Order: sequence, then structure tokens, then C-alpha cells
Amino acid sequence: MKSRHVLHLLALSITLGFLALPAPADTLPDPATKKDVPPIPLIQARIYESLKLADFVLTGSMHSDKTHKSYPIKLRTKGHVIVYEFQDQPLQIRVKLDPEGFTLEKRASSKDSWSSVAGSDLSKPIFDTDITYGDLNLDFINWDDIEPLGTDAIKTLPAYVLEAKPGPKDHTPFASVRFWVSKQYWAFLRIDGINAQGQTVKRVEVQDVMTIGKYTVFKEMKVSTMAPDKDDIAKSTTFIDIADGQEGSGLTP
Repeated sequence: MKSRHVLHLLALSITLGFLALPAPADTLPDPATKKDVPPIPLIQARIYESLKLADFVLTGSMHSDKTHKSYPIKLRTKGHVIVYEFQDQPLQIRVKLDPEGFTLEKRASSKDSWSSVAGSDLSKPIFDTDITYGDLNLDFINWDDIEPLGTDAIKTLPAYVLEAKPGPKDHTPFASVRFWVSKQYWAFLRIDGINAQGQTVKRVEVQDVMTIGKYTVFKEMKVSTMAPDKDDIAKSTTFIDIADGQEGSGLTP
């Protein structure tokens, strides 16, 4: 299958073009496979290339299994831009996927100007969901300290496993971000936020996909707040479900 990948979250954020199935409990790859991982600059370049998004508008909802609240949403994608428009709340969020550093902005409505999301707000949840502003920003791929952990597979999908550690100017609640990149598609299969004790505290996964014309896009995304003291157990989960979509986002360059 060859297609552009439509991105959501993530943080929560992720390149979406196929189904990422759950992996087994947290285990690290065999260190002997580190030699099989390509150079980091090559991986970064290939991921950025895969982040060029098709011109779409996707309609769906964001809902939490903890509060049982649901928020209608539209996602507009084009090139290296994603806009999240909440339909019954005064909030729109724009992510620009610039290779020199991703930017995150918000506004109340289409009539307002965009303003940058402050670093102090990145860890704040969006409404009462598991998704924070920072989860929508995949800037960890641009961090200076990224090291290969080896090779692995998410079910039958072979992947490179890497870990990024933030620098002094990188705003994140995580001590590191561990991520699985598809060998074939150069897209994220899974992203884990890791605390200072090496435990997973946040996880982003794609659960289902759908086809619109010649493109494959995500149908369901899962963002989980994990219980750090338990093995691979989520405390709460927020889903992004897409009901339909069509080409033509309305976004201008």
C-alpha cells in the first residue's frame, strides 16, 4: 500500500496511514539490533517527508471514557498543516510541521487571529480529556538527543525503535519519548511518553483506518493516560473517531 499519511496527535500527534496494533507489555528491543537502525538524520528526513498531508477535511468526535463527554470536531489537513476545529466549543488549534521546529497555535474562532500556545500550557488537558496541547505537537522528532534502541515489530509491522530526550529549551512533561517508526512507511506506529523512572505514562495509538478515494486515513485514534506503577494498564482513554471525510480542506498555503 502506498499513500500519503494523515496525521493526528499524539500527541498526542502521529502520522496515520495504516493500522497500528497494540504491542505487548513494555520491553526494549535487543540492543544488538541497534546497528540495523539507519542514521538519525535520515530517519528524521523520511518522517518529515511522510508528514506531508493530503488536502482533506475529516468530521468526527473526541470522547473520553472517563467523563463520557463527546466533542464534535473537524480536522483540516494540507501540506504540513493540521487544524483542529471543535464544533461546539470556542477552540481551534493549528499545528505547523516545520522541520526546524513544529509550532502550535490556538484561537477561539475563525474570526480571531492565531496566537502561540505558551510552553506552560502544553501539559494542560484539552477540556476534560486525556489529550493535552503538547500531545498535538510532535516536536520530539526535532530534539537534539535521539538515540536508536533497536528494531522491533508492532504485531507484524517491522519498526525502528528510538528514544528522544528533551533539552533545556524543549517543553515537555516527559523525561523521554519512545517511538516506533515503520520501516516501510516511515510513519509512527506508536508513541510513548516516559517518566523519570522509565515508566510509560502516556500512549498514542491508531486503532482503525478508512479509505477516502485513493488515500488511507485514520478512523479511530486512542490516547491513553497510563498507570505508571502497573504493567501496560491505562487509567483513562480518549478516542478520536472519524465518521467521514472528503477532499478539499479549505486551507490556504
